[in-house]
Parts: sequence; structure tokens; C-alpha cells
Amino acid sequence: MNDKVLLIIVLMAVITYLTRFPMLLISSRWEIPDWLRRGLAMVPVGVFSSLTVPPILFYGKDGQWSPEYLAAGVVSLAVGLWRKQVVWALLAGVGAIVLWRALF
Repeated sequence: MNDKVLLIIVLMAVITYLTRFPMLLISSRWEIPDWLRRGLAMVPVGVFSSLTVPPILFYGKDGQWSPEYLAAGVVSLAVGLWRKQVVWALLAGVGAIVLWRALF
């Protein structure tokens, strides 16, 4: 393996550790208020939404909708609401895109 690649991997591991360490230290010594705990519980939902909604709605050039991604988003939303599991929703969305591309 290239020494430069190994150095980059080690540095990224150190950076990842340093960004998480302060919060772990604070949370182990002080009690986190309930309102903050509830807010932090919503962070994954917010990140997932910010990563999935824009490509579904504004995939094409000039902000045009992509029917392929819009259909996959609807299917994924329906399966997610039905099954209540993110994995099934993701698999349904990917399956919808594969099926769309096979048919059209």
C-alpha cells in the first residue's frame, strides 16, 4: 500500500476521533437535558431527509423533476410508512429505480 494512502487513513481516523471525543467526554460527566436528548435523536432523520429529498425533487437540469426518482421516492415513502424500517424503504426505492430503467 502506498505510504501516502496509509497516512491519509491514519489522519482521518484521528480527525474522526477528535471530533467525537469532546461530546463523549461531556456526556459521560454531565447529565444531558431531556430537550437536548430529544433534539439529538432527530439528527439522523434530518440528515437522511436532506440527502434524499433534493435529488428526488430536483434531479434534472434547471431544477426539473425526474419521473424516475420521483416514482422511486413515492415507492420508498410508501414502503417506509408501511414497514416502519429504513432498510426496506431503501431497498424498495432502489428496486423501483431498477424496475423503471428496465421498463423504460
